Parts: sequence; C-alpha cells; structure tokens
Amino acid sequence: MTDGEQQEALVKRAEDEREGIFRRYELGLDPTNKVDSWENPTFEIYHITDKYGFMHDSRLPETRDAHEVHRTKIEVERVKKWVKMLETWPPPPDKLHKRVYKGIPDRMRWPAWIRLLNVKQSIENNKDVYNRMLVLAKKYSTETRQIDADVNRQFRDNLAYRERYSVKQCSLFNVLNAYSIYNSELGYCQGMACVAGVLLLYMQEEEAFWALNTLITDQKYGMHGLFIEGFPKLTRFIDHHDRILSKIMRKLHKHFTKHNVDALLYAIKWFFVVFVERVPFSLSLRVWDIFLLDGDKVILSMAITILYLHKDELLHLKDMDAIIEYLQVKLHKNFGYNDDDAIQALERVMKKLKDLKLDVPPPAKSNEFPTRTLGDFVEADMEKKIGRRRNDYTDTEKQVITDVISRQEQNAIEVQSTVSYETSECATVTLTVPEDSHSIRSSLAGTSVASHGSSETMSLEDNNIHLKTANMLQNTPQREMLLGT
Repeated sequence: MTDGEQQEALVKRAEDEREGIFRRYELGLDPTNKVDSWENPTFEIYHITDKYGFMHDSRLPETRDAHEVHRTKIEVERVKKWVKMLETWPPPPDKLHKRVYKGIPDRMRWPAWIRLLNVKQSIENNKDVYNRMLVLAKKYSTETRQIDADVNRQFRDNLAYRERYSVKQCSLFNVLNAYSIYNSELGYCQGMACVAGVLLLYMQEEEAFWALNTLITDQKYGMHGLFIEGFPKLTRFIDHHDRILSKIMRKLHKHFTKHNVDALLYAIKWFFVVFVERVPFSLSLRVWDIFLLDGDKVILSMAITILYLHKDELLHLKDMDAIIEYLQVKLHKNFGYNDDDAIQALERVMKKLKDLKLDVPPPAKSNEFPTRTLGDFVEADMEKKIGRRRNDYTDTEKQVITDVISRQEQNAIEVQSTVSYETSECATVTLTVPEDSHSIRSSLAGTSVASHGSSETMSLEDNNIHLKTANMLQNTPQREMLLGT
C-alpha cells in the first residue's frame, strides 16, 4: 500500500468513526441504540436528588429545617421581583447588581442568563448559523471522538446527563461539535464541555451554543484565551493571582511556595469552568450569576476569597498533596460556609482589591481573542483528519513550561509586601457557620495559626523547590494534564 493509499484509508476510518458516533447521538434514547452496561449506572431517584438534579451518596433529609423553609419563602418573594424586573429590561445598574449578588432564584436563571449574555440577539443576528455549523460538523469535525468521550463523563451524577444519549447529552454533543467548526481557530478543549454543560442545564441547545460563544469571544469574559493552545489568559491570570497572594496573604503565599504548591495545581478548574466541581454546586451557581454580570474579574476575586476563608486550615497542612486535596476535593463536599456568607466575603474582597488597584489583571494580548472570522469553514489538515497526535510540543506549549518554571522561581524569592491582608479591612469580615452544619474545620487537628508573616528572605535552596509542576508539564500532554479530572 502506498503512502497516499494509507492516508486515504486512515481518513476513511476516521470518517466512518465520526459518522457512527453521530448516528448514536441521533438515535438518542431509541431502544435500538446500543449502550454498554457501564454507561448507564443504576440509581434511585427518591430521597437522594437535590433541586439542581444532582444525586448524593447519602439520603437527603426527609423534612426541611427552619432555615430551609425561610430561604424558600425568601426565594418566592425574589422570584416575584425578578419577574417584574425582567419585564422592563434592562433595569437600573444598581438595582441589577444588588439582586444578582443576593442570588438569582433558580427558576429565574434561564431568563436572566439569556439576557445577561444577549442570547436572543445573537440568535436573531445569526439565523440558521447553528444548524449550518452542525451539518458541517457531522461531515468534517475532527473533535468528535474526544467530545464523545467527554460528554460521556460530564455531570454523570446529574439526572439530566445520567442516562447515555439522553436529551441533554445529545445537546451537549451537538453544541460542542458545532462550535468546533464555528470557531475553527479554537476547535475544542476539554474545559468547554463543563461550561456548555452548565449552560444546558438552563437553556435549550441553540441558546447554549450562542451563550457559549459570548463567554468565549466577548472581551468581558474572554474564555477563548483560556482554551486556546498555550492558554495565554490562564498564564496572565495565574501571574496576577500570585501577585495578589504575595501582597495581601503573604504568609499563605510563602507556605504554598515552601510546599511546592503552584497555583496551576489548584486554580485550573477555578478559572476554566468558574469553580464548578470545586465548590458546592449551589455556590458555583451564585458565582456564575455574578460572573455573567461583572465579567472575568470575579474569578480572580473568588479565588482569593476561597484562600482567605480557609487560610488557617491551609496553613495547618504540611505537604503539597494534602493542600491540593483540600482545595480540589474537600471544599467541593463541604465548603464550611453557607452561600450567602461566602458571597458577602466575595463582595468585600472585590472592594478591597479595587481599593488596592489589584482587581483587574494586566491587559490581554491579541492572542487571547479569535483572529479568524467566526463561522468561516476551514478544512482541517491531514494530521487532524486522521487523528494523529503530535509527539512534540509546539513553541507555544514550550513557552507555557518556561512560564511555570519562571513563576515558581520568582515565587520562591519574592517576599516583599506592601500590604498585610491580615490587618486590612477585608480581614475584619466575620462569617458564621450554622450550628447544625458540619464545618470542614472539625476534621483538622490543631489550633488556629497566627496570620502575621515574617519578612525573611527565601531561596530555592532553603525551600527545596523541585519545580514539580514543570516536570508534570514536560512529561504529560499539555491539555490533558491541565484539564483532566
């Protein structure tokens, strides 16, 4: 077989695979659709499903406590106010700000998010574009295999996505494939599945497509720079996050440096999917509400809020693995503060960062936004068509590795601070945990750690910095390492 014939055979195999995957999603829940037994785990609905559709290992309470009853009454009143406000959209900015920060009632998230992201206008201005992109994706998408794999593991503990080839699984598959054609420069990156998955919990398929496009391409959110090769916005945000941490939480910053905890290890999912699956879902929705209103600066502020609220517990942890597990796993299961208290703390942090002129990172560079015309079809090259993976790093990916090494070296020697967070106004926030809730603090031994950092100089040798993050990058395919769960 000649090289040309071999390439043609590989392209044909890839086309047949894509056609087969699309066919299964088109069949959906049809009984003739073949589904492996492991893809549809058994579950019981009664007692263990929360109001967002997520299932829990333990049974939920059979009766609601007084606090929950009170919150329900408040939400009913807020729904009435939101219905009235949406009729006269847009409302005065101060009024909208106040109500979004109090929390958009869950039943009002669909109309509120639709308006905040200008979805209806996008659909009107781009009639039939989504359907055309989906048709092209069925014939030309080179991302179908990876998207199929990611759809199969996205939100599988939620009723909407639990069943293989359910309506929402099919919608998620379609949105991601269509968008990989629409934004050919970006294509598909794994974090996009979670973002689109959240949108689809509240929107229909085409609505979610245009909402995703706004989040990716609008400068207010700029997620294109997070997902594009080299992750330029991630690098910029991580650098600014480190800058904030070194200035207002110096002791925690030095503690992280001592134990080789690079922000890349814990903040990836914070930034890529706006805290979904890193804090309780109800809290992540509150953060999403504010993110959709105020833009990407909210992500930086929430990251600092999390570290501030839990700094004492983090200072007790004496190795990298324990710190990362705490930030990635434990806080998702039990954040230790109710949602209202956490959002109040976020507001205070945002105000303090603004006062210190740290609320906005350095301006974005041009590579954080699309340079190709959106919607113009660009046929993939032969390597992508046949699904062949590169064995070497691009120059952009090599630069990411260099940036990680540089940042860790800088963190190890940077100890100068102009502001002590522990003596700032932000540190005076008093947050209470309900008596009947099990605080994550109870699982940690020891007493509170004083929050006054010293000013001694730290060196690479003194702190045994091994640059583990950089080694991980060098030994692992970049996107999989950063976005894998």
